[in-house]
Amino acid sequence: MKKSLLTLIAIVGLSVPLSAHQLWLEREGSVMNAYFGHWPNFKEKADGKRLEAIKGFDISPKEAYLKTVRQNDHVEVFVNKVGDIGLTEAMEPRKGKMVDFTVRTIFLAREGRSESKTLLELDMVPEASHSNTFTLMLNNKPLPKTKVVLTAPNTWSKNFMSDEAGKVTLQTPWLGDYVAQLDYTDKTKGEVNGKTYEQTNYVMTLHFSVK
Repeated sequence: MKKSLLTLIAIVGLSVPLSAHQLWLEREGSVMNAYFGHWPNFKEKADGKRLEAIKGFDISPKEAYLKTVRQNDHVEVFVNKVGDIGLTEAMEPRKGKMVDFTVRTIFLAREGRSESKTLLELDMVPEASHSNTFTLMLNNKPLPKTKVVLTAPNTWSKNFMSDEAGKVTLQTPWLGDYVAQLDYTDKTKGEVNGKTYEQTNYVMTLHFSVK
């Protein structure tokens, strides 16, 4: 019985779609470590193939990029900038496992909340340096009435909602690292690399530290 249960868990784990994943960045000096999985406990590894989807080249600002080095459970992105960095990873359109149409998933990650400027197509922009108040931005326009899921260092999680102006204030009661996730679905049809898709799913994370 126990063996059968473990087998079932393994099968379910293998069938989890990419859209259930997160991309997040953690800074270590001049290196942005890009992880793919679910913060903080699950990280895809090189031998599992899914980490190959993370290229580590499309960063913002573009001029900050130096080089990319692949490691066992993450991708190192070397930068020449001290402030906030964004990374975008656009997946190839694919048929959804739970839906009968083609979806393009775009993973975005921001490290830091020190600069009040937009870095990504879908972003959380701090009101001031190290502020807990952010404006949710989509294509440089505020995104109202949208949910943000915040996970704390102890894995405590809470949902927050942006107001009519796209602003949201997060609660950070503990010291340590936090990851906020912002999702958005755009049902505009399109085509990329000769492949058509019915909708785009954006999955954006913000990693920051409270000291």
